[in-house]
Amino acid sequence: MAERTVVILIDALGCELTDHHGFSPVNLPFRTRLETVLGFSQAALTSILTGSRPEAHGLWMMFSFAGGGSPFGLLRGLRPFGGPDRLWVRNLLRWKLSRLDRITAYFNLYDIPGEVLERLDLPARRSAFGQLGGGSRRSIIDQAYDEGGVFIRDYDTPEEQAFDELESALETGESSFHLVYTAGLDSDLHRYGSREERIGSRLRLYSERIDSLMSRFPDPRFIVLGDHGMCDVTGHIDLIKPIEATGLKIPGDYVPFYDSTMARFRVSGKRASAAISEVLERSTGGRLLGTEELMSLGVCFPGGEYGDIVFLCDPGTIILPSYMGSVPVKGMHGYHPGAPCMDSVMFSSEKFQGDEVSLTEIAGFLLPGFRGGDRKE
Repeated sequence: MAERTVVILIDALGCELTDHHGFSPVNLPFRTRLETVLGFSQAALTSILTGSRPEAHGLWMMFSFAGGGSPFGLLRGLRPFGGPDRLWVRNLLRWKLSRLDRITAYFNLYDIPGEVLERLDLPARRSAFGQLGGGSRRSIIDQAYDEGGVFIRDYDTPEEQAFDELESALETGESSFHLVYTAGLDSDLHRYGSREERIGSRLRLYSERIDSLMSRFPDPRFIVLGDHGMCDVTGHIDLIKPIEATGLKIPGDYVPFYDSTMARFRVSGKRASAAISEVLERSTGGRLLGTEELMSLGVCFPGGEYGDIVFLCDPGTIILPSYMGSVPVKGMHGYHPGAPCMDSVMFSSEKFQGDEVSLTEIAGFLLPGFRGGDRKE
């Protein structure tokens, strides 16, 4: 059996956050600062697990613009009876996506209006923590299953239960690769911000569970890391109102997607492109991202599947209202990877070669001998 490895992936475990609250598991002496990728958890998690940037694995954002048919296309026939804000319509969509489209990846419909949702796609069809979940690239999950002996718990398992089951798995010794993903910290940070004492309390609970596991099971390699940091929210901007004031129509002229920190637009024609760009260039609290910068960040998609125009907020600023909601939050991520608050961190029982690296460079450390590359089904 391969050397046993335990990976605990804590969503939103930021470098600045651990410094502020003094999070540092006592038996993990090695610390590496990780620069995240532009995007949200889907992009970051897939980049960690595949060792590649979003433009390589293809799973940048939760929603892309549909090039052909949309899995939400049935909304058009349901318009006389209600939109995605109706509970029965949402339940019907979830049933269709899970049973007919067989989508196992995480998704949320948030507050996306029907006229936009029916023109969107879900690029991630399989869970990032399952086989074939790395988009167009092989992931460490794929290779771990090839080698046999895999234990994985993700957002479908409550955190306390996941740690309990990890302890049982280590006790039986049947698996060589163990991965536990937790999302509770990310949720708390959105709600309370980074300085609340309850954030420190949650980090202490994580530390206690990790220290206990390592005391009981000193032999496996242990690695604890995050996928991105979190910035405290200090302001917000409204982009929907000025864009709608241009008189452009959905979907004839454009299809928008207003995320919490990014606005993306699929446009039809030069007039729409010029009008939307002019509004965004005048907006404070963020800026347009040009092709060269998107390329440098590894998120350039020339086909426009993630948008022809991309606007990114400054760290601490959110778009409000957005398709994520109309209520302000205390913490947010999805900012430029160069912002210090966006850096994540990795603690390990073995030294990693490098004190500051991109999270795309650690796949071979999480699973020694990992061979990445294009996935062949």
